[in-house]
Amino acid sequence: MNQLGGVFINGRPLPNHIRLKIVEMAAAGIRPCVISRQLRVSHGCVSKILNRYQETGSIRPGVIGGSKPRVATPEVEAKIEELKRVNPGIFSWEIRDTLVKEGFSDPPSVSSISRLLRGGRPGDDGKKDYTIDGILGGGE
Repeated sequence: MNQLGGVFINGRPLPNHIRLKIVEMAAAGIRPCVISRQLRVSHGCVSKILNRYQETGSIRPGVIGGSKPRVATPEVEAKIEELKRVNPGIFSWEIRDTLVKEGFSDPPSVSSISRLLRGGRPGDDGKKDYTIDGILGGGE
């Protein structure tokens, strides 16, 4: 519950029906401080939504993050996974050295390789094995 008695979650976007109500009330000439009290939303939130609406005409929340561009080509990803399958104990820096030796002109950074190994393929179902064996790598 916020200071005004509203039940909203910090860090999460305000529901669209409340955003719409803020814009409608402002269009009807109601001052932001009154909107804030009536809808139990902070004044800063009301101001932010009204400013965004004025600038873009949209009441949608801003997008945080987004997708990063892919660092490795599918060919490089396949090679990394093959190296890891053949030698499960191999380090990311060793994988990168191997890629360089095998003639890959622009291998991903060590941190990108680590992230790729941790994250799996985009085609995975996203389910992780949080058992002890799964965490320690013995549950394959």
